[in-house]
Amino acid sequence: MPGMENRFREVSRDVPVPSPWNLSTYLDAVAEHRGRTITLQPVDTALLAGTGCGTGSGLWIAKRDSDIIVYGADTTEWHAEHIIVHELGHMLLGHGPESATEPSAPTPRPLSAIAELLPSISPESIAYVLGRSDYESARERDAETFADLVMLAAMRPQRRDSLLHRTFFRDRRR
Repeated sequence: MPGMENRFREVSRDVPVPSPWNLSTYLDAVAEHRGRTITLQPVDTALLAGTGCGTGSGLWIAKRDSDIIVYGADTTEWHAEHIIVHELGHMLLGHGPESATEPSAPTPRPLSAIAELLPSISPESIAYVLGRSDYESARERDAETFADLVMLAAMRPQRRDSLLHRTFFRDRRR
């Protein structure tokens, strides 16, 4: 986990976790950082079961010029945000078709399942689909840890950036 904590700190320097927490603000920051729009698509969780999402949690669809995160609409707000941040973790950690070097890495899902799930998306526009189905892979563990760390950071009380804190209590290792 120390490696993932370091990676989280690196990513958080590029895309800080908003304080106070606001998912829309974080989504906008990730989209700006990546230079790609991100659309959220809530769907009935039962529809996700046949798309390679394991228990029907979430799905990242990378189109040629934008991203879509599909998640179960019938879950709690906190769980939905965790699922969304997990998928953002895949994006920010560089998990995509070009990084699928692990033998257990998920392969793109059949486009017919996506076409049934989201008929407004043309199969030709889909470059890559990553579902939460292989919970044992290092990429899934990293994305899950990333989501946990973001949600923990989101729950921290807002930090008062006082002159005293900036002067005496800053992290001098940077």
